[in-house]
Amino acid sequence: MQAQRVAIVGGGMAGLTAAFRLSKQGYAIDLYEAAPALGGRTKSFYDQNIQAWVDNGPHMMVGAYHATKQLLEDVDAGQLVSWQDSLTLPLWDKPRGFFALKATSKLPIALALLWAVAKLPQHDFSSVKAMLRIALSMKNIQDETLTVRQWLEQCQAPALLIQDMLEVLCLGVMNEPINTANAKTFARVLNTSFSAHKNAKMGWFNQPLSQALITPIQDKLEQAGVNIHLRHSIRDVSSLNHDAIILALPAFARHRLLGSKQTVACQAITNVHLWFEQPLPMPSMMLGMLGTYSQWLFDVSTMLSEQGSLQHLCITISADSANLSQEACVQKVMQELESMFDKKLTPPQYSRVICEKRATVLVREQQPSSLPAHIFDAGEMPNPGQLPATIELAVLQGEKAARSAIKLLK
Repeated sequence: MQAQRVAIVGGGMAGLTAAFRLSKQGYAIDLYEAAPALGGRTKSFYDQNIQAWVDNGPHMMVGAYHATKQLLEDVDAGQLVSWQDSLTLPLWDKPRGFFALKATSKLPIALALLWAVAKLPQHDFSSVKAMLRIALSMKNIQDETLTVRQWLEQCQAPALLIQDMLEVLCLGVMNEPINTANAKTFARVLNTSFSAHKNAKMGWFNQPLSQALITPIQDKLEQAGVNIHLRHSIRDVSSLNHDAIILALPAFARHRLLGSKQTVACQAITNVHLWFEQPLPMPSMMLGMLGTYSQWLFDVSTMLSEQGSLQHLCITISADSANLSQEACVQKVMQELESMFDKKLTPPQYSRVICEKRATVLVREQQPSSLPAHIFDAGEMPNPGQLPATIELAVLQGEKAARSAIKLLK
């Protein structure tokens, strides 16, 4: 019998996941991607100036990314991710210098987190009590309009606890400030990520994303006979003569394709790449910066075990609304690095600023859309209480759409 045909529009993580899961079931798949390469926001580019592959920005994961971890194992790429032994969150601010939140694996996870918070400089038992109140209330948030700020105020969280742990986590996983970020979703992130030691740790890709994440999936798709159409924009779904169609597109592109006037709340992420001839003495591979424009400092050379002569650092600014020029952005970041290392720094040999204006779709109450029975949505448009737009959500959405298509075609 001739295999039933499925069209997947969009070659990011959601589309790749759907294509891989469907290909394992024997369906004939056409995967359409408008860009010259697969990967969407999780691809790399080749920088001619330094003759190396560079990610738009580092993508950190947590141990609770179960669907992503399983996908990586299924495409024989699990070894391309490195993991912490236990949760360690290195931090810096100007008054206190370098310190870290460390959750020892010798205690149950709940006690380990409380002990880690109690050990933070200038914290006391009020932070521990606030953590207990947060833990007790995170499963009981009913108000879907409650912001993270309002929730933390209800829990009487001290300002220093918010600054040192909760705000930095909110920006990192939701790409939105606590004043507007959705509390129900943030509570789900906390509950999922800190439910066990195996979940409460961070992981990173030890090769550029195109090699560590995209190529392994693409290789499996090609081996399965998936037809991959690059530089191919679909402008009208009626042009697709397939038994099922999966739309794995960014929200704005999905609405444009369907002719919807619905607006989408997005947020930017800026990554400032710096290559230094004289290496900086990084205290750790990753560092959260508090009270600064810069938010995350990554030693990419160490993450990727790069052997070049230059030290590659990347500074990430989540929810970036400053709208600085590239020159001003680099200058501001350099000033903050000089404050951190307390010395005048030699300018980087090369720099590159990458700002993705629509990096993530924010958690909002989404209007349900009516699609024909053979069209399935795999886009990242999280409602309150759902996971925010991350690699994990993209994988989950791709798997959900694949299951729906299989159910239709059986």
